Amino acid sequence: MHSPALVGGISFGMPEFLESLLLGDPGRDLLTDPARSLNAAEVVTRTGRLAAWLSKEGVGPGDVVAIFSRNRVEYYEAIMASSLLGISYIPVNWHWAHGELAYVLGDASPRALFVDPSLAGVASTAIREAGYAGRVVALAGEGSDPSWLPYEEVVSAGDLPELGDPVQFGMPMFYTSGTTGRPKGVRGTVTASPVALSQFVAAYSGGLGMPRQGRTLLDGPVYHSAQWLFSALPLLSGSSVHIQGRFDAEATLAAIERHRITNIHMVPTQFVRILKLPKETIASYDLSSIQVIWHGGAPCPPAVKDGILEVFGDHVVEYYGSTELGVNTMISPQEWRNKRGSVGKALPNVDLRIFGEDGGELPQGESGIVAARGQRSFHYHNEPAKTEGARIGDGFSTVGDIGYLDEEGYLFISDRKIDMIISGGVNIYPAEIEAVIHTHPRVLDTAVIGVPDDEFGESVLALVSVTPGEVDEAGLEGEVIDLCREQLAHYKAPRQVKVVEEIPRSLAGKILKSQLRAPYWEGLSRRI
Repeated sequence: MHSPALVGGISFGMPEFLESLLLGDPGRDLLTDPARSLNAAEVVTRTGRLAAWLSKEGVGPGDVVAIFSRNRVEYYEAIMASSLLGISYIPVNWHWAHGELAYVLGDASPRALFVDPSLAGVASTAIREAGYAGRVVALAGEGSDPSWLPYEEVVSAGDLPELGDPVQFGMPMFYTSGTTGRPKGVRGTVTASPVALSQFVAAYSGGLGMPRQGRTLLDGPVYHSAQWLFSALPLLSGSSVHIQGRFDAEATLAAIERHRITNIHMVPTQFVRILKLPKETIASYDLSSIQVIWHGGAPCPPAVKDGILEVFGDHVVEYYGSTELGVNTMISPQEWRNKRGSVGKALPNVDLRIFGEDGGELPQGESGIVAARGQRSFHYHNEPAKTEGARIGDGFSTVGDIGYLDEEGYLFISDRKIDMIISGGVNIYPAEIEAVIHTHPRVLDTAVIGVPDDEFGESVLALVSVTPGEVDEAGLEGEVIDLCREQLAHYKAPRQVKVVEEIPRSLAGKILKSQLRAPYWEGLSRRI
């Protein structure tokens, strides 16, 4: 423990983790959302108090907390307090219905749940359904239940005890939709001394081209692993974070100009919406502060990439990665022009290989299972069989993407082994939707596939076969979509429902989805 420091009028022994956020300027804005702005001293003090409260509640290394909230400054305070105590934290998708939240509460057993007031109704129902008995903290106001603790009482009252530096650094536990119809938690842990942790953050930030003491714009949901990575890591590296409540194309350009934003993460759908603005509107904003725009999460059509490079210049960097494996590759605009369609070369700390179904390594140019080793390890919470199923070769892991490496080591993603749909950069698993559609009384069989969409990359199409008799297709479509929206997040509901005579299946009973997708993707450059 080093000597106490004075922050926000309170003297306490600050961990280097918190002290580094001050950067010698406690008065600088560090976290800003549409409702409030907090300077570095305020964030450090509030985060320290929250960490102290969690510790007093007996929450520590190995435990889990959950955050069910929209984008707001308190989200990042909860992230940093959890990180400081070695606590895993779950950024819960705020679009989820109560049943999905209840499943996570039962599966992960978080010791505390932080709830956005706008989501209190869903949270209350999920808490009752799951029989959840942990602490609930309302991020504003009193909450919908008198037992919920107001967040501001936690972070604005009492003196701070001395807090030590973390030995085990708390990491996020993201829940991704599962191919078996249930979400699965992805867990990873960094165990390091403060010095080693600082070196890790510096090296990782440098490898991704993050500006030191920059200004980050969060313009997507922080529950998405990429939005978390490209906002929380810059924060730990000394950047301020300006938080948007939701994405709006022109509002994003305005925020870049107003806050002199240096870095931002986007997905191709957001590029499309910016490019749909009138050219004179785009030209009216000063975007010269931008140093880097990262994009990934979904294939980016070359025409869209060309257009966004015209808007932002050579500051648009593409990567390939996943919630499980982190960022594996990166490609600069200059490289991309020579290797159109590539997602880049492996980062210095990543070993990238292509394997066949038998686990043997494949030569350059041959398509197979994309796998990585070296950046981080992970496991699926309470799912040892799925964890083992993601391992391949000698210490490599995969999320099921299919691709190849060219003679210079550039990766090209050509297909997906699993049936995941990526719509607007968000992963959607058909099995989860099919399970809901099967409960409709007129549906005999169903298959959910991704079809081309100019704005979102892919959109959800549900093919259904129905019981004998006349069918009001328009009425059935509405019923199926409404059914999905009642039980799932709205973005998972099909955009279209089409009645077919029969769903083709193999002798083993598996849906022949490649056969169903083929007519929709015929003639297009990508086969996903």
